[in-house]
Amino acid sequence: MAATIEVFAVGGSKQQQLQHMTTQARNIVLLGVKSKRLGRVPQPEDGPHIAALLKEGRLHLQWLDTVEMTPEIKAKTKPDTMLKHMLDDPAFHYPEDMKKRALALRERWESENWGEDAVVIDEDVVAEDQELLSPVSATAAATEDASITEAQLPPQGHPIYGRRGIMNGIMIVRGASGRKTYRLNPEIPKRPAKVFGHNGIAPGTWFANQLVALHRGAHGARMGGISGSMNTGAHSIVVSDNYDDLDDDRGDTLYYSGSNSHSNTDPTRPAPSSSGTKALKASLATGNPVRVLRSGGPQSSKKNPWLPDCGLRYDGLYRVVALRVRTNTNGGLYEQFVLQREPGQASLDTLKRISPTKQQRVELAQIQLGY
Repeated sequence: MAATIEVFAVGGSKQQQLQHMTTQARNIVLLGVKSKRLGRVPQPEDGPHIAALLKEGRLHLQWLDTVEMTPEIKAKTKPDTMLKHMLDDPAFHYPEDMKKRALALRERWESENWGEDAVVIDEDVVAEDQELLSPVSATAAATEDASITEAQLPPQGHPIYGRRGIMNGIMIVRGASGRKTYRLNPEIPKRPAKVFGHNGIAPGTWFANQLVALHRGAHGARMGGISGSMNTGAHSIVVSDNYDDLDDDRGDTLYYSGSNSHSNTDPTRPAPSSSGTKALKASLATGNPVRVLRSGGPQSSKKNPWLPDCGLRYDGLYRVVALRVRTNTNGGLYEQFVLQREPGQASLDTLKRISPTKQQRVELAQIQLGY
């Protein structure tokens, strides 16, 4: 019998996730209020409502491990208040396993300054892994609630989703409407991506999609093209054909445009810097290396020969060496960064030849079959 795990069927939209976090944070505080009345740690035997709160609280704290904190999330969902009740209020009593998870979350988010300097996804960014998203109407996406569902874990020996498969670390979850989504498997912790340098990843490593790259620690965002810190620099960027009319990819030298470069119409000055653009400016100032991943498909690789014909390929470390101002098709100015590939790495010609492999291309076509 296949192993299963209970999870929240949280939708993929920002609105759904913020609503889920707000509701569950309140429920965890409510559990604390009930524990205060009991004068002890509540137990499932104390009634079905408390049993449900305990179950949902544990699942929520587990889900929060996959959340990258931002100032917006903190302001709208108050996770700091929830954690303060759990850890600092002596009148509230929580099970030790819940308190342990809560402490780990608070320590992580505090060490990251609650995401104050992190790159946030801009509205005009297109998901690199949209081929993984099942079609769903806007109404269904907005109304499907975060009910608890039982999701099947991938068999360890599965050729695609198992221990050695290209989708290892990813699981499939179906919501109440039957809509299929892909998310990180909580049973297989992801590698932190907030690291400068190779982060244990060899140039030429190939990823089926950006969610897999996130799990492996290659890139710290599910969707955004820039991941990193506005103070210390970008940890990684994804080069795709979304900006092929602005970027200039010459392989070892890359001219990479800042966020919102398409939309500006002002011929006298660039648009205000997004958090991603600020991170690349910090990279220029600090000299910290940037991991460069190239994302492609059959058509995009024809436009840019350095892009893979499927998936994402890690092409090694680059440094931001210059910043210049250019003009877009609207006549507006935009900022463009010059990145130079670090010497001593396997050549891009070699990486193109070996990655992705023929077998990886075959396996990529089988992702939609599930497990």
